[in-house]
Amino acid sequence: MKKGIVWLRNDLRLADNSALNRALADCEEALFVYVFEERGWNSKRMGSFRAGFMLESLSALRDKIIQRGGKIVFVRGRAVEEIPRLMEQYGAQTCYAQKEDAHEEVSDEDTLAEKLNLVLTEGKGLFEEEDLPFCLEELPNTFSSFRRKIEKNLKVRSVCTEPEALTCSFGTETELPTLSDFGLGNPMNEERAVLGFRGGEEEGWKWMAEWMWERDCLQRYKETRNGLVGADYSSKLSPWLANGCLSAVQVYWEIKKYEEERLANESTYWLFFELLWREFFRFVARRYGASLFTKGGIKGEEAYPMTPDAGKMESWKRGQTKDDFVNANIFELVLTGWMSNRGRQNVASYLIHDLGQNWLEGARFFERHLLDYDPCSNYGNWAYLGGVGNDPRPNRAFNLQNQAEFYDSDRSFRKLWLKSG
Repeated sequence: MKKGIVWLRNDLRLADNSALNRALADCEEALFVYVFEERGWNSKRMGSFRAGFMLESLSALRDKIIQRGGKIVFVRGRAVEEIPRLMEQYGAQTCYAQKEDAHEEVSDEDTLAEKLNLVLTEGKGLFEEEDLPFCLEELPNTFSSFRRKIEKNLKVRSVCTEPEALTCSFGTETELPTLSDFGLGNPMNEERAVLGFRGGEEEGWKWMAEWMWERDCLQRYKETRNGLVGADYSSKLSPWLANGCLSAVQVYWEIKKYEEERLANESTYWLFFELLWREFFRFVARRYGASLFTKGGIKGEEAYPMTPDAGKMESWKRGQTKDDFVNANIFELVLTGWMSNRGRQNVASYLIHDLGQNWLEGARFFERHLLDYDPCSNYGNWAYLGGVGNDPRPNRAFNLQNQAEFYDSDRSFRKLWLKSG
């Protein structure tokens, strides 16, 4: 009997799971395994909002797996040590996993491939390296060039079907950890939050259907995408995309379905456009590896003068700067795990250009607090604004006063998050 292990990472779903489908095609039985990596699952790198969302996602996935006759094992430690141990313990011959892009995850893949039979599959994005119309070493330096070349040769795979039944007679049942196991407390409910994000595959589909079809928000997305208040101004799908409750391919085909059944316009294209940004940063991370996560970024040298100042850094993190627009956005992030795209660009610009602080510190702060943290997009965007990424412009500094007056002209956002308004 051929046994396999499905190593879950950022693919917490049964539908459109290429690694799972490959395991079921190759093996008679497959055991799901999720490893709570020591380097990431700690209070310094992951706060309560993201951790809680991921635990909800894992709980929902566990229930679906059990309902279909499968099994899932949860372990804490390092995947490069725990996966080989489990495979030997259960007599599994092959490990199946979704291929990742960021250097820590890729390093794990390389290490495991030396120890066991590791089969990596597509699934993280709209397309894989072999689908690109250029080799990775020739990745365009700008998003505009990347987008033009991709759109001329666009190839998006079809969605993988969800298995109706799973079979697994091996594996010892383990309990899902709680937030307190990682030294984290339960996040407070905040009535001002844009949305009550709940982790899980079904929750992701439920919200996508509500936002796209029931509320019909997609048809005006381009006009509303720079909003700050409320659930409707953007898709809010990024938390489910970040840990793979939804796949980018599923979202892409849902957009195409909407265009066929309802309407196609600049707004429907713009949601796809945002998915392409996500793809771009995936391949930037894959192309440049660990350098993306260093102070000099992919350019290898600092672009702007930095004078480390613990006081300035702390005031930014606490929302106690001289800029009320920055403060309001920081409060929203810390109290809910969410910040708008417009807010992210402005608070990053302020930290880098107005306060003269290290962009990496800001990226790490986002990593800890954002519900939708994704290493490639987060560090790619921060490096972009920090002048050490893919931005062709010499200076990406924002005029915070103009930004606030334009995007929060009635001060409704600041009134919502600041006591003084």
